[in-house]
Amino acid sequence: MKAIMYHYVREFDNEYPNFRFLDIKNFRKQLDFFEKKYGFVSMEEWYDFTNFGKIDNVKNKVLLTFDDAMKCHFDFVFQELKSRGLWGIFYVPTAPYMGKKILDVHRIHLLCGKFDGKDLLNNLLEMISDDMVPDKKRKEFSSMTYTSQKNSQDVTTFKRILNYFIDYNFRERIIDEMVKKFSYNLDAKKFYVPIESLKKMKENNMIIGSHSVSHPVMSKLSYKEQLLEIQNSFNFLDDIDCLNHKTYCHPYGGFHSFDSNTIKILDQINVKYAFNVESKDISKKHITHSKQYLPRYDCNEFPFGQSS
Repeated sequence: MKAIMYHYVREFDNEYPNFRFLDIKNFRKQLDFFEKKYGFVSMEEWYDFTNFGKIDNVKNKVLLTFDDAMKCHFDFVFQELKSRGLWGIFYVPTAPYMGKKILDVHRIHLLCGKFDGKDLLNNLLEMISDDMVPDKKRKEFSSMTYTSQKNSQDVTTFKRILNYFIDYNFRERIIDEMVKKFSYNLDAKKFYVPIESLKKMKENNMIIGSHSVSHPVMSKLSYKEQLLEIQNSFNFLDDIDCLNHKTYCHPYGGFHSFDSNTIKILDQINVKYAFNVESKDISKKHITHSKQYLPRYDCNEFPFGQSS
């Protein structure tokens, strides 16, 4: 079984000439490709696999997953899946619904989409000091991040510094300063799926899961900080009646992005299954031995999946 990971699926926007996204037309073409070559996992088959390990009927089929609850997931993805009689799993970071602010990770994407990467990096380097980037895992993060993305070196460096290297005590303030310096206004209401739309997706057989509260690199956090990120996100989804069952997706993904504490917490609070990013098929052994980091392919590894 092949789980596929998607992020932005949308149309081109002149306001963001450098933005990286999967065009909705190519998304449709990729769905056609998957249907013809593999077929899709039904919800009943997924239930049988996650509950009983039954895999014979789904060995070569495709499972669709979507991260970050961007508004395009309702406007484009949900409408397309519904029209085809398909379903997917949508992972939601909950902080934007609590604080009404766009997550740092998404502000970074939007800045890179709107402005020149060299200008962004030069301004960032002027704002930060060595004490802000003390992370001892810098070498590991450098070699294991953005390996499948086709960014300019300036954009890759800009994203690595803000997403992985910088101490989280400084990141939000630095991004606030960057947004202010470029005179850029951001509106969370226009960026994420509204709560009522999340409910509608759930009512139409989509699975809604947790993507933490604020989308941090979990391996940079303490056990207590990770517990709050994960538990509070589930509490929020439960409170708004959008939780089908406890399923989770590791922010950023890759084995560098979480640690043993993360897995311990997921097991302790009875998360049914969680997704990682790893380019391999899901087998029966995964649900019995590694259900908290099931592998997923990036959509760009298949025809029509390259970002525009």
